[in-house]
Amino acid sequence: MSESEINSMTRIDRLKIIFAESSLSEFFTIKKEDDYPDKKYSSLRFNFNEYRFYAIEIFESSDDGEIFRIYHSNKIAVELKSELDQLQETFHSHKTCADFKGSFDDYKKLSKKLHELLSNDGVIEAVRKNLVFAQNNAYEGLELPDIDVSDAEIKGRVFTWKELIAINEDTSDDNKLKQELSQCGVYLQRSLDGKSRYVGSAYGEGGILARWTKHLTSNGHAKHLNLFVLENGYNNICFTVLELTKKDDVLDAESRWKFILGSKNAGAYDGFRLNSN
Repeated sequence: MSESEINSMTRIDRLKIIFAESSLSEFFTIKKEDDYPDKKYSSLRFNFNEYRFYAIEIFESSDDGEIFRIYHSNKIAVELKSELDQLQETFHSHKTCADFKGSFDDYKKLSKKLHELLSNDGVIEAVRKNLVFAQNNAYEGLELPDIDVSDAEIKGRVFTWKELIAINEDTSDDNKLKQELSQCGVYLQRSLDGKSRYVGSAYGEGGILARWTKHLTSNGHAKHLNLFVLENGYNNICFTVLELTKKDDVLDAESRWKFILGSKNAGAYDGFRLNSN
């Protein structure tokens, strides 16, 4: 590929080529493509993976020019982080990323070296021993998933109960997801198949996330929801935000969503409509 052809390509297209030619798809599934030409930034964000890698990115720095970044959790295995920073001459290393400078071909070579590194038996063993456990006394000893808390997108997103604990316990400065979920609004707790549903609202301190974590230890007077949890457990429940609102508008919005989703049941527990009022 000629230099002129490379220069005519968008950043996101270059990232896709890098991802495909390095066979990184063996380890990562793309969750989302972010492309912001006006901000001179593009990324391929990954679904949860045992390596705790979040994304590969290309962006333009006003001081340093184009940067290729491997973005990862601050809980990445120490052995993997050490090897990652030595893959190629690292321009900058931070607890959540490794930055590299070079040409498009350099980035492709780097990504192929990354594939080799992730295939290494010693790295795989270190990664699988690198478990993260809850710190809160209520969940002490519970193994937690790794969440990309810098991704603050909540629209159309569902969370498991373990993910809620992980988000809540992450005290890093870039936890934008926790900030977004700490607002007032209306939420849905539903069965994984979507047949059973409970609509709730949050307007107190800590917003929706605080209400969700409260549900994990007590569902209060939500008797149908309590029965569903006793019968099925929280492994069969996921959480999603329906609407963010002002504090004074929460209850009206909650009533509207209960009607839309048909979640109210003033009678006996039926296992599906989990709002008793």
